[in-house]
Amino acid sequence: MAHNERTDAELAVAAAGGEERAFTELMRRYKEPLYRYIHRSMRGDEDAYDVLQDAFTAAWRSIDRYDPSRKFSTWIYHIALNKVRDHGRKRAVRSFFFQAAPLDVPDRPDIADQGADIPGDFEIHDELRRVSAMIDELPEKLRVAFTLQVLQDLPQIEVADILGVSVKTVETRVYRARKILQAQVESADQ
Repeated sequence: MAHNERTDAELAVAAAGGEERAFTELMRRYKEPLYRYIHRSMRGDEDAYDVLQDAFTAAWRSIDRYDPSRKFSTWIYHIALNKVRDHGRKRAVRSFFFQAAPLDVPDRPDIADQGADIPGDFEIHDELRRVSAMIDELPEKLRVAFTLQVLQDLPQIEVADILGVSVKTVETRVYRARKILQAQVESADQ
């Protein structure tokens, strides 16, 4: 059976048995969605790829502890969430001791596209930045649940497993996040 025809659980069991190509297939399947989740959770931090690499490294080291009766995606997202939190703690400690803040480099194209709709693109980019900032301002528990369920499109039950809370708690957190965001959008439009 080809790697791309096997389930995540089958690949994880094969990887635990030493089949590196099986783990490579799992990385291929989860690289993009995990990166988007990590990048969003880290609020666009340039270290998101490093954290993604740390998550995959940790998964490889502990693949023998994966329980095939549970969803692999839940397991790998839980590892990624822990790596995001670890990175945040390390960054906070470094910042405290060195009083160093990362330099924000403005997004700009190196070469202007003559056919680009610059005013339209600017408005869309500005709106996305505004909404992203609103999401970033949510309390962490609400932001994480909202990001996993709404932005990553994971089912509530999987989000609950990743966060170690009940489905009802996830539902409540996402509902509260939506209400806060709705109120912010409405007040900004007035």
